[in-house]
Amino acid sequence: MTMTKKFLFSLLLSVAAGTASAAEPLPNGTMRFSIFAPMAKEVVLQGSGVLRKQKMIRQTDGSWTYVSAVLPPEMYTYNFVIDDDVMQTEPAGVPTVRDIDRHYNYFFVPGWPADYYMDQPVPHGRVEQPWYPSNLNGMMQRRMSVYLPAEYDSQTEKRYPVLYLLHGSGGDETAWLNMGRLAQIMDKMTAEGKCEPMIVVMPNGNADLDAAPGESPYMNAEPKASNLSSMTGRIEAAFPVEVMAYVEQHYRTINDKQHRAIAGLSLGGLHTLFITANNPQAFDYVGLFSPQTTNSLNGKKISGIKSITKGIKSLAGQIPVVGDKWENKLDKKFEKYDDIVTYDSIDQKLAAQFAEAPRLYYIAVGKEDYVKKLVDMHREKLDAAGYPYKYNESDGGHTWDNWRRYLLDFLPQLFR
Repeated sequence: MTMTKKFLFSLLLSVAAGTASAAEPLPNGTMRFSIFAPMAKEVVLQGSGVLRKQKMIRQTDGSWTYVSAVLPPEMYTYNFVIDDDVMQTEPAGVPTVRDIDRHYNYFFVPGWPADYYMDQPVPHGRVEQPWYPSNLNGMMQRRMSVYLPAEYDSQTEKRYPVLYLLHGSGGDETAWLNMGRLAQIMDKMTAEGKCEPMIVVMPNGNADLDAAPGESPYMNAEPKASNLSSMTGRIEAAFPVEVMAYVEQHYRTINDKQHRAIAGLSLGGLHTLFITANNPQAFDYVGLFSPQTTNSLNGKKISGIKSITKGIKSLAGQIPVVGDKWENKLDKKFEKYDDIVTYDSIDQKLAAQFAEAPRLYYIAVGKEDYVKKLVDMHREKLDAAGYPYKYNESDGGHTWDNWRRYLLDFLPQLFR
């Protein structure tokens, strides 16, 4: 689509915003989507969950519509693809959320689990986003998000357990707040007594960015879904000496193994696996949500980026990775770093970790998830050694729908 044509579509959308909603609930429980695009040859609704990709029907007035089936309760994100060009934002007043480098409209269908993702009339915690000192990747500082429970400011003598919650590839310190609805989940579950009041720390695990895009005074880089530079061991090595050290100095945390938990999705699952394996006395609660576990499957020494990507390709060919040219470039770029040893000797590290087993080692993955093969192989390693863990296999794939539900299942099991 040309820039002129794209601008005209955006202009027409803004004109239409006052007379029609992009997503309108109907009395029978279905949802009607509409967009005014008279110049389009084809419009496709691209949505999460059961919405998937749906061709819209052109109307005589130049608008396009699609009426869904009855939608089960959930948070749904969507956008419109007009002649193969994605319209990332909609008219003013329609809520949007960012996932990596894309913006989506979203809405909720009430009921479980969506009631936990919506703002509710319960006491609200608050979120801080401090900058902390860091030597990672030549940076001076990085940013994290910290959720403090509603009672934190009034119970000034009380100390709290802490959950470190890690995002996936291309994400940042806002991912669990926006797509993950962490604050809403914590507010409602804490108010209902379904989980303990806790501090939740969401660090930025993207080695190339010091903060969410557009929110750093120091960098102006765009996020990328493929993030191999964060698979070099540097995030895991820096975590205890930078992230944990800052949190335990600046917040009222209980600083022992029994009161620390850590969980992560996808790439964050990889980070979680190796942060805990390299620090066996640090965490009593471990959560791996659709974890990318390739590096845990190789008991041999991992020599660099190429050996990591080679392992991904050979073990699960469905997983998207970058090409050889970038791998060679990264091998040269990171040859001066020694943090890749984070991934060495996984069998010995797991043995040390499970010598005094975590109270909870939780693994969750969808039946259609492209990392399931890797997860199965990691479980076989754990089973062969007799290490205890809890396994949750759900429907669906590598999606926020699943990761939010895994968090709902994980939280009530912490610090009890």
